[in-house]
Amino acid sequence: MPATLLFAITWAGLAPDQALERALDAVEPPPAMRAAFQATLTSGNAVRRIEFDPYADPGKRFKITYTYGSNDELDAVVNGWRDEKQADARLFADDLRLSLADAHIAGPAESMAVSFRHRMSLNDGPLDAEFSTGMKGTLQLDQNTGYVSRIDYALEKPVTLDDGTEVREYRQSYQFGFSERWGVSYVMGYELTARGGRWGLSEERSVKVVLTDIAFGLAGDGKQDLASKPATSAPGLTATLR
Repeated sequence: MPATLLFAITWAGLAPDQALERALDAVEPPPAMRAAFQATLTSGNAVRRIEFDPYADPGKRFKITYTYGSNDELDAVVNGWRDEKQADARLFADDLRLSLADAHIAGPAESMAVSFRHRMSLNDGPLDAEFSTGMKGTLQLDQNTGYVSRIDYALEKPVTLDDGTEVREYRQSYQFGFSERWGVSYVMGYELTARGGRWGLSEERSVKVVLTDIAFGLAGDGKQDLASKPATSAPGLTATLR
């Protein structure tokens, strides 16, 4: 898209590249920001509900409040979340800026969407490396506020893992809200779907997470045994939109 046309378009009253910077600033909260929340996780007919309160005593911060149905993979997701030092970190996409590569306007400019390729960030683990080079994404800005409203990721082509499993389809979607009081965008829910298998067999797995009763605060009280989240995003501008 010609530069003159790009800057003739405005998103939330700003040129698209400036609007994107504003939206990315909002998903990078202060390192000391914390959040209490409840979450409902579903996979097939199985359901798990959890609560997290960063201000509770260490052994009481993460609680499983409801369990229905047998599902080992859903239990693994819950246990992995519980084992994290700060379970509320999943509400913040503070490595999003670093993961954007080849960003460009997607579709009609008035849709306020940005396409990109996923780039490895500090929060990606060894398994993520097998997917990252083949993942593409779309970031959607809310047409009223200009803040991030949704991010979708998809695997462009099948990937074969070290154990021989072929992942034929892999999709992730994240829905975002925005807190006017705190000036921060946060994850309200996400869904993951994977399809693949070995030896010609194919299975599908999906997990959906909905977050509710989210309450933000800061870890600054000397009486609290709370640690600030490490900074994972480097300052600086995102790649210029094309």
